[in-house]
Amino acid sequence: MPEDFDQVAYWRERHRKLRGDHRATGNISRSPEQILERKIIQAYFFSAVVRAILAEKRNPERWLAGSGRRVLDIGFGTGFLGSLLAPDLPYAGYELSEIAMEDAARMCPAGRYSLRDIAREPAEPAEIIIASEVLFHIVDDNDWRAALRNIAAGLPPDGILLFTETFVERVAPGPAHFKPRTRLLYEEALEAAGLRFLRPGELRLADRPVFNQYAPFLRTAHFVRSIPR
Repeated sequence: MPEDFDQVAYWRERHRKLRGDHRATGNISRSPEQILERKIIQAYFFSAVVRAILAEKRNPERWLAGSGRRVLDIGFGTGFLGSLLAPDLPYAGYELSEIAMEDAARMCPAGRYSLRDIAREPAEPAEIIIASEVLFHIVDDNDWRAALRNIAAGLPPDGILLFTETFVERVAPGPAHFKPRTRLLYEEALEAAGLRFLRPGELRLADRPVFNQYAPFLRTAHFVRSIPR
């Protein structure tokens, strides 16, 4: 990673330059049509996950009514997931780009959006925090660890973090804005932040038939629980 690489400036400029083009938030090597299709399917996947987690709670109505209990979407892009959740769930989102906020608000006016950098500020209280295709874009290791600590700060005991990552065997040089990491690095950083990967069987999501159609996303989606302090 170049020492002078500015992650925030990169994404703000990319959103500005590619506004209206779905490559603003996806893999820039794909076509806008391919990215749009993936984003829509991915939004339905995460929406199904959130609702399945909620269904496992004993009193979902109480959860919905609870003060500060919400779904927080870090790096919401242009608002596909919010458009599925915000109509009936307390949904909030963070982004680095004013343009992304404006576009998301038009797509989903029921959401509450903030211009915030998770590597710089603790997350607000949320029962479920989603970081879809976000953490591997935090390329500075200190910022990445800070982001995990700030996410942990917003989760109550047993709160859930859902993030996506294609774990690699070793960290290798790549594009300036992209840095996938090993599972071991995540385990160490999560533990230091007061978080841990869910153990098999803690969530029964894979048992639900609806998830069969989302198998590609299940391979790169990882579930983390806040450790009671």
